[in-house]
Amino acid sequence: MSEVRSRGRPKYSGDDKSAVIFRKLAEANLDRSDASPLWVQLKNRIQDAIISGLLPPQSQIPPEQTLCEIFEASKPVIRAAFGALAAEGHIVKMPRKGMFVAGGKQETDFITANLGVFGDLTARGHTVTVKTFEFVRVAPSESEQRIFKIPENGSVIRIGRVYFSDGKPLTLTHISLPAHKVPGMEKLDIEDRSIFQTLKEHYGLTVKNAERWFTAELPPEDVVLEMGIEPNHPLIAIESIAYDHDGNALEYYQAYYDSSVARIHVKIGS
Repeated sequence: MSEVRSRGRPKYSGDDKSAVIFRKLAEANLDRSDASPLWVQLKNRIQDAIISGLLPPQSQIPPEQTLCEIFEASKPVIRAAFGALAAEGHIVKMPRKGMFVAGGKQETDFITANLGVFGDLTARGHTVTVKTFEFVRVAPSESEQRIFKIPENGSVIRIGRVYFSDGKPLTLTHISLPAHKVPGMEKLDIEDRSIFQTLKEHYGLTVKNAERWFTAELPPEDVVLEMGIEPNHPLIAIESIAYDHDGNALEYYQAYYDSSVARIHVKIGS
């Protein structure tokens, strides 16, 4: 009598610790009804496991075919996910040896469009809320064209927001993103959501580094009205360009920040 094959997810037969972790990560199927592409879902799942330490440095990644079987995904999905992880430095590919989790801890969540409002203040027990007053796709300005190297007839996504900490207006930001990297973003629900969390979940985009410039200024009239503050109340004006792992500008923003509500913390070195 021939052996009857059981249906369902093929099993990865490896017995090492990494194999157990990957089987665990695959217990929840990739959601084919989700707006996020499958490769982005997979990339985010593996990236979160690496950043959290669940997949420690030097852990070996199963072969491509095995990954296809574990996650019930096609080779293009696997290649896109792990190609992005390699480009961001989360994994390394060694000829004739395979893929491994890179050594060292990745820092990708520090640089956000709002100085870590969601991650930092929420972690400290503060309530963070957002008022979005602009969210459109438009033709780029000269500075946006230069910063993003916008293709001909291209456009940008512009987002204007005021962030509140425990009900107090903390910062007003004007954010610009290259629209060709975030197709359809203007149709997403971003209210009370981190912009960079949205970029990660829907487009697999994260930031490697950024440049920032700070000056002390009195707020212009539109900022006074949107934040509901006194016109003679000094704020910190911030200009920032954030770059992806290929060295291309991913986000440009200008902000007004009230340091009397929450101080800016900058850590230098390890």
